[in-house]
Amino acid sequence: MRLGAAVLTGILLAKSGLPTAEIGAWEMLLYLGTTLTFFWVNGLLQGIAPVYTKLGEADRKAFIFNHFLLFSSIAAAVFLLLIFGEPWIAPALTGMTEVPHFRLFALYLLLNLPSFPVEYFYLLQERPRSIVAWGVVSFGLHLVALFVTIQMGYGLEGGITALVILSGLKFLWTAGLALRFGRIGFDGKIMVSYLVFCAPLMLSNVVSNLMLLFDNWLVGWHFGDPAVFAVYRYGAREFPLATALVSALGVALIPLLTNSPRAGLAELKTKSRRLMHWLFPLTIILLCISKPLFPIVFNPDFAASADLFNIYLLTLASRVLLPASIVLAKGDSRSIFWVSVLELGVKFVLGFVFIQFWGLPGLAFSVVLSFWVEKLGLIWILEKKHGINTADWVDWKWYLGYSAALGAAYWATSNF
Repeated sequence: MRLGAAVLTGILLAKSGLPTAEIGAWEMLLYLGTTLTFFWVNGLLQGIAPVYTKLGEADRKAFIFNHFLLFSSIAAAVFLLLIFGEPWIAPALTGMTEVPHFRLFALYLLLNLPSFPVEYFYLLQERPRSIVAWGVVSFGLHLVALFVTIQMGYGLEGGITALVILSGLKFLWTAGLALRFGRIGFDGKIMVSYLVFCAPLMLSNVVSNLMLLFDNWLVGWHFGDPAVFAVYRYGAREFPLATALVSALGVALIPLLTNSPRAGLAELKTKSRRLMHWLFPLTIILLCISKPLFPIVFNPDFAASADLFNIYLLTLASRVLLPASIVLAKGDSRSIFWVSVLELGVKFVLGFVFIQFWGLPGLAFSVVLSFWVEKLGLIWILEKKHGINTADWVDWKWYLGYSAALGAAYWATSNF
């Protein structure tokens, strides 16, 4: 739902009548927010399930409340950094002297970031229906708040103001859950051990964020055109359903992989095969229809984004492999960091070289190839360091057949 809301936001903005440059300003704000939050948000979220699973009942309650305090504190620090660092942050990361609605967006981040762990709180309490209800309400209202306000004539500033109000309500709900599921009181010991476990994960996400920053910077440096930047941002997207389902499977199986490794590997093999049966055919269909669909779904200005989107669809072949979940269950978060460093080095070289020869498509292919560096690196660690055979958690017959079909579909849609 989160990824779907992001895609629908892009579609609705393209249909809203806003100039492409104004849509580019919104993408710039999202890019800035992602750059300053992606590494710690995702690193801390990745560490919730492995750490929580190993705690006793009393410590689990303390963990939930302290986790809310931690997220709120870091969000406040990011807010202050943006407010006082605006004169140099915007030019350094975007190449623009001023980004419209910068401070208003900073307030949105302050209130919205602490609500990110809500679905994890529900997951830990084994309340899947609450996760669905939270997604429907929060992301549905996100679309309404942004798009309806713009359609009423209040522009992008009015839309972001509505998001600030919505994020305030989400913050209050998150605080209520922390009080309900948690235990009031500061527990430094639990938080220190949690942060020590998550540190390599956050560093790994810093590396991933550097790749995102590098790609966005490279597009701005090479082309110097906000409209081209918008075309790139609209095309540089993976299939959101695939990303959501694969990520959810990886997170949900960590407790089982931790407590019952053999059963966890068998479950991972079965459920990842089931995902392949859905995701590969859907992705191949998208490859076939994306080029005529993009100008209709967005607008003709984004027709060129379809070629980039098709390249990004190829990342599915690496996305459906989930060695990171097994590595996390083994408590080996450091290996994830070192593999991400290797991935970063490969990405920098390929991105800079490929954009010189093939422009935006070349940059997209550098992403596809660098993803493989991560997956193959973690698979090697599982095989050599932990003695886990890849065939124990990957159904090779189906995987290789579907991957070949995906590659053939891309070749056919690109040449005919």
